[in-house]
Amino acid sequence: MGVSRSDWVLIGADIGYDQFAEYKYEEYEKFEGVDRSGEITYLIDVMGGEYFVIGEVVTKASEYAGFRLSEIEVGDIYEGACERVRAHIRTEFGVEAKPKLIVITHFT
Repeated sequence: MGVSRSDWVLIGADIGYDQFAEYKYEEYEKFEGVDRSGEITYLIDVMGGEYFVIGEVVTKASEYAGFRLSEIEVGDIYEGACERVRAHIRTEFGVEAKPKLIVITHFT
C-alpha cells in the first residue's frame, strides 16, 4: 500500500475530523479529491484523523512538479467562494464555519 501526496490551495474550512461519519463515506465520495478550480472538494485525513477540510478549489499543484511560483488573484473569488463553502457546510453538516484561504499538503 502506497501513500500519495497532493498540494492544494482552497477557500475553505476545517470542520474537524469528528464530523467524519464512516457510514456516510459514499456520500463524501462525490466531493472527495475533486480538483477542478471553482468546485467543492473534501480533503479527509483518514490516515491521521487530524482534519476534515471542505473547500472550493483555487488550484491544485501538478502531481510531479508541485507548485511553481504562482500568483493567484484571490480577492476576486474569495467572497463568493466563502459564501458557497459556508452554505455547503451548513447544509450538509449543520455546522457554522468561517472559510479562509487554506494551503495544504494532503496525504492519502
